[in-house]
Amino acid sequence: MIDLATIDAMRESTIRRAIGPTILLGSGTYFDFDAPEDSLITLEDVAYGLGYEGRFAGQCVSRLLGERAMYTVAQHCVLMSHAVEPHLARAALWHEAGEAVCGDMTGPLKSKNPSFKADEKRSEAAILARFGIEITDPVAIKHADIRMLATERRDLLPWNGERWTVEDLALPYDFEILPWTPNVAAETWLRRARELEESK
Repeated sequence: MIDLATIDAMRESTIRRAIGPTILLGSGTYFDFDAPEDSLITLEDVAYGLGYEGRFAGQCVSRLLGERAMYTVAQHCVLMSHAVEPHLARAALWHEAGEAVCGDMTGPLKSKNPSFKADEKRSEAAILARFGIEITDPVAIKHADIRMLATERRDLLPWNGERWTVEDLALPYDFEILPWTPNVAAETWLRRARELEESK
């Protein structure tokens, strides 16, 4: 007969312990927000994290579909990677890498939470370093991101022409955005990452 101490010991041996505030990733590894540099996050974790994360807190209404729609961070990144100059494509694809583990907090709310922003930036830096990605021209990436926002506002938000800040100066891209499903967005992001890795 097994005694209580043995049962407790068995229970302890089945608990996966991680140090710090962590999340369990789809690959089965943990991401520790106190030590993101030690994370074993995979390419698939990034792709599906971004593929299942909605832009604009999920408040999208597709102009082309005429209905509410899911528009993902992964699709945003893939489209931006095709919109920029080829030498900026990898940076554009990866520029929201932190959101794969932190989620996409809306800009207005993020501005009220500087500690979250710091954690997101640290997570993003750790992920970029793990995959050897460098953002060598952050000004160009920011400009492209603002143009994407203007394009998304036109195609995916019930915008009535209200004035936003610097985005008012941005020219939308010529393409129109038709939202992809989360799986399509994740798989397309993954293919684009591999394609850009092979062509570097």
